[in-house]
Amino acid sequence: MFSPSPALIFWMLLFQSGVSQDIASLKARAQEGDTTAQVQLGVAYASGDGVTADDAEAVEWFRKAAQKGDAAGEYSLGEMYLTGRGLATDAAEGWKWLRRSAEHGDRRGQFNLAVFYAQGQGVPKDESESAKMRKAAEQGLAAAQFGLGPMYAHGSGVPRSDTEAVRWYRKATDQGDSASMNNLAFLLASSTDPRIHDPKEAVAIAQKAVQAEYGNATYLDTLAGAYFEAGEPGKAAETERRALALKPENPSYKKALDRYLNSAMH
Repeated sequence: MFSPSPALIFWMLLFQSGVSQDIASLKARAQEGDTTAQVQLGVAYASGDGVTADDAEAVEWFRKAAQKGDAAGEYSLGEMYLTGRGLATDAAEGWKWLRRSAEHGDRRGQFNLAVFYAQGQGVPKDESESAKMRKAAEQGLAAAQFGLGPMYAHGSGVPRSDTEAVRWYRKATDQGDSASMNNLAFLLASSTDPRIHDPKEAVAIAQKAVQAEYGNATYLDTLAGAYFEAGEPGKAAETERRALALKPENPSYKKALDRYLNSAMH
């Protein structure tokens, strides 16, 4: 089973330095107009990295960088508006700064802008606009690479292509993205294209996804399907039982288990 398409994700705290800095030196550079230092100082205040956390102070430093056209500053200010940190929530302002960051090359802004359009959040739904996910994916953002996968698999905003879906899932899988592992395994197991169909590889990749998130019923269901396509209905049934133990009312899991059990008896 496919994992859901990506939702809006906020990254500011994931992109923090992770190291307590020389705040005095950072402040000096920020006050001199260094936009990189201004963004770093903003993140320090937003995350409490080396200073007492202060969202309002973070907003001020992000704004200084954003007003000079710094893409990271624009993204960070947009995130603060959208999440209501340090100021009142303002979706219109948040969207405005997110768009500017995307136009200036920030991959996080590009990804979230694509999700806005794909889901119609604050803007008219437009699948052709959501194809801009590629910009973030080409910059190596795993979430965007995962996002391109279902777009190509279902032909949403781009020409349908399992080959392209597999290519982008592989890129995200190489970065350890478990949802991409799951979807890649599903495609390898279920595709009717002989150039893609590879149940044995599907089993190996699905096992990695399960190991990454052991209690994920969707991943177990995918692994069961991969086992079945690889000619191992017994293992498929055993794995599907594990998925059902986590979601006992899921009708598709019950149907799959019956199918695997019937095959194992013949």
